[in-house]
Amino acid sequence: MNIFKRLFSSNTLNEIFTPNTVAKLTYVSRTIIEDDLEKYLSLPGKQIVIYGHSGGGKTTLLRNKLREVEQNFIKTHCESSTSFNDLLLQAFDELNRFYVSEKTTNTEYTISSELKAEFSGISSQLNSSIKESNGEKSVRIIPPQLTPQKLAKFLGEISCVWIIEDFHKVVPEEKKRIADVVKIFIDAANDYAKVKIVCIGAVGTARELIELDNNLNNRVAELFVPLLTDVEIESIVTKGFELLNVNIDKDLKEKIVYYSNNLASLTHQICYDLCFHSNIKRLRFFPKKLNSGSFRVAVNSYVRKNSDTFTKIYDSIVCQKYGWNVLKTFEHLEKESLSFDEIKNNIPTSKRPTDEELINYLEQVGSAEYKEVIRLDRNSRKYSISSPFFRAFLKMKFALEQSEQKEINNKKNKKRHHKFSIDTPHMFEHKFILNDEFLTTYNQVLENIIMNEIKIKRKIIIPKDNKKDEKI
Repeated sequence: MNIFKRLFSSNTLNEIFTPNTVAKLTYVSRTIIEDDLEKYLSLPGKQIVIYGHSGGGKTTLLRNKLREVEQNFIKTHCESSTSFNDLLLQAFDELNRFYVSEKTTNTEYTISSELKAEFSGISSQLNSSIKESNGEKSVRIIPPQLTPQKLAKFLGEISCVWIIEDFHKVVPEEKKRIADVVKIFIDAANDYAKVKIVCIGAVGTARELIELDNNLNNRVAELFVPLLTDVEIESIVTKGFELLNVNIDKDLKEKIVYYSNNLASLTHQICYDLCFHSNIKRLRFFPKKLNSGSFRVAVNSYVRKNSDTFTKIYDSIVCQKYGWNVLKTFEHLEKESLSFDEIKNNIPTSKRPTDEELINYLEQVGSAEYKEVIRLDRNSRKYSISSPFFRAFLKMKFALEQSEQKEINNKKNKKRHHKFSIDTPHMFEHKFILNDEFLTTYNQVLENIIMNEIKIKRKIIIPKDNKKDEKI
């Protein structure tokens, strides 16, 4: 990195590696998907559904493109308990920065005084609330004037896009209401060219929305965002460490790519943990070297962070007779999906269940009780790990288990060879050295033994001779 950049740059670790927020400094362009997104954003009336696995970079891709084309936007978020009225209120609240604070995202706009007055009137009515019987929770009443049509007008006046994140989480009844609003926004494009809804959700979200209303079939663009490739993940790693003036060896980079499981957010998390535990908090003036020896810290950190969720699922599965083997098969074969026979044949014969038992078990692991961790594709009849985050967890968990087993075996070997004995070696070991000193000592000892034997023989022989003389 240029010395002047190191002198004047103020980039910090949490600005470079951002596991929980939109990546900017380390954003990796995905040309084909971005071109499609820009095309649909510029097409009046075309609503958009962006779908793919969580952590695959959907929000980052959208936010970077909106910033690039200087497009105003508001953002609302869905939970399982979110109703359409909640989304309507969230969206209206988000409009405050445009209508009250008059802060633009990018695109310039002009709001008529009449519309501002109407917005202020609705805002004042929203400040009223009713108390539930417990007296603790307050619920805002939605004024009759605040309709989806009125919201579309408010958004249209400021050339704004409405982003609905995690659309897949809401219940079917509320999804149907969202589908109805999508049609309203299609019609609103006749008066406001840039107004539109962008839904972000998990795999299958686009299909769900279209199935709710067939009239949306040609009016909604379905944009699938796949997980990043190994090359794209490596690019994130390279960019980030260069911005910190940190060098990493090839082995460490390969490990980050492998254990990230092609998830952008997990790549950022691993790199963040590596730097944090190495006390790298901002751009370094002098370069620092990181090697693969520091990688286990990051892995342990991720496993600990997910101990309350993934570890419980993992433990509940492996406590079954062949549960560990089922999970290990996915990790060992390195395939996205497996057939029933592939799973069965990788279970040891001594543990192997019948077909019926294994089918029932896989259905059980695919239930809500196990967070639907194993999913069956009804068309291909193949099984897959539903969450790429859980799959990444499995990679790390098995690697740690293997490492721990190696340490246990090493300790056993050392114990077997008396490596941990509290006795000093010389108590049991004698070194034999053949030299002049040894030979001299040996001859003296040997001479003493011979002389002692001669003396003993003389004492025995002489008395016997004396007794013979007496008899004569």
